[in-house]
Amino acid sequence: MIRRQRKKQEAIIILHEIYGVNDFIKGQCQKYRDLGFEVICPDLLERPSFRYEESKEAYDFFTTHVGFDVYQDVCRLIVGLKKMYNKVFILGFSVGATIAWRCCENPLCSGVVACYGSRIRDYTDLNPVCPTLLLFAKEDSFDVGAVMESLQGKQGLFSFSMDAGHGFMDPYSKQFNDAQAQLAEEFTLCFLEDELK
Repeated sequence: MIRRQRKKQEAIIILHEIYGVNDFIKGQCQKYRDLGFEVICPDLLERPSFRYEESKEAYDFFTTHVGFDVYQDVCRLIVGLKKMYNKVFILGFSVGATIAWRCCENPLCSGVVACYGSRIRDYTDLNPVCPTLLLFAKEDSFDVGAVMESLQGKQGLFSFSMDAGHGFMDPYSKQFNDAQAQLAEEFTLCFLEDELK
């Protein structure tokens, strides 16, 4: 008789910003490994990361070669991971946050955390089927309050507006805000802790 292998505990998919898998994202991966998660960090760009000074080139590369429909690949990744792990979470930053948000209707996903995903505003019609935490940057390039208002009342959705600019969690960014980054991390860890109970 073949004994079925027991599933491991939890996996987290970390989705990067337009810059790719840079030092900030590598640091996030290590942080969640240290917390006991199996970390999966797909390189959506499939190329070396861009420097921060190359933000225009990075954005153009992302929109031309990747795009937000890549969420379908992430959803397929979730399907595969659910065969091995009891819970599969997604944590995304900037464009990665918008991609994470687009995965919130996947019933196999255990939870979504999306940090300063400014294009979430293009997908406010989505209805999460898994617990979802959205952390917006108050000082972003769009009306954050209006977007948050349009998302109000969706089941399982928690959203906060952090008193900082886009990219505030990235210590390598000019927008880094240590206090707000720590607060956002606390929100994230509390959210994950609740979903692991």
